[in-house]
Amino acid sequence: MKTHTRIAMILLATFAFTATGISLIAQDNEKSEPKKVRRVRLPKFKEKEFENIFFDDVFSQLQGERTLGTRIVDNGGTGGNPAEGGSPTQSATFDWSKLITSTTLEDEIKSLKLKIDTTVNTPSQFQGGGYGKARLHFSMVAALFGIIAEYDMEDVRWKKEAVLSRDLFAKVAANCKVGSQQAFNEAKLRKADLGDLVGGNGIQGQVNDKDFSWGNVVDRAPLMQRLEISVEEVLAPFTANASEFEANIDDVLHEAELVAALSELLCKEGLEDAGDDFYEGFAKQMRDAAREITDAVKLNNQESASKAVGTIRQSCSECHENYRA
Repeated sequence: MKTHTRIAMILLATFAFTATGISLIAQDNEKSEPKKVRRVRLPKFKEKEFENIFFDDVFSQLQGERTLGTRIVDNGGTGGNPAEGGSPTQSATFDWSKLITSTTLEDEIKSLKLKIDTTVNTPSQFQGGGYGKARLHFSMVAALFGIIAEYDMEDVRWKKEAVLSRDLFAKVAANCKVGSQQAFNEAKLRKADLGDLVGGNGIQGQVNDKDFSWGNVVDRAPLMQRLEISVEEVLAPFTANASEFEANIDDVLHEAELVAALSELLCKEGLEDAGDDFYEGFAKQMRDAAREITDAVKLNNQESASKAVGTIRQSCSECHENYRA
């Protein structure tokens, strides 16, 4: 009797354990099976519902040729604003930023504005020799705006007005070869234009960039004249010794960048003797020496700067022996 009871209890315990295990397995299976999520049905659109909203082919709507490798400069006929009657013009770019910074360009134009204010003052002053100085100053303004028009960085000031300004100041510079009343009247107009530009306003005029040539922007003579001022009145005395160098280091940097840019201009197509390898050798030697001065300024190395100035002076001297400005 006891044996039968023991067997019955064992069977009962086994059955209970098995039932519990099955129940746990079932619960685990229920947990492992993810619940089905009901998703929103995809929207259905009517045929041609967006026919007049989007283009079937966007590229088919583009006009004109694609421009690759050439930057579009917005130079409208009224100070770079096509909406006022002008049209955008296309201007090639050059690595001017390697030679002259946008800060030096802006500072030099502001400095020229002050010089023109005193030079173009009265007809008698202008006719008495002021027209020669005006020609130099306006030539430099035209050259600098020409550089800005080709500048490879967008942060340079007056980019939109550069082409128009270049041509207007180039014209008045050419007319200032004489001290006539007509030349003075035009110089006064351009003096006012430069004041407007420096003051942050636009200028009026029609852009014609189709027949551009650097030879129509600036002559070699005023470039050489300005180079001589940079070298003999600034770079040579301010790099002569360490004290002068440290006291005038900002002026040295400014003039060195200007010399580098003007030396490059001497090689531009359209200028006298440009394309002559012997002549361009002197110009590039000056350019490279000017860049050595800018490096010397960054390293605060007066001796290196002075040596580079000597190279520039030697290049100028040898060039003048073979060519006339």
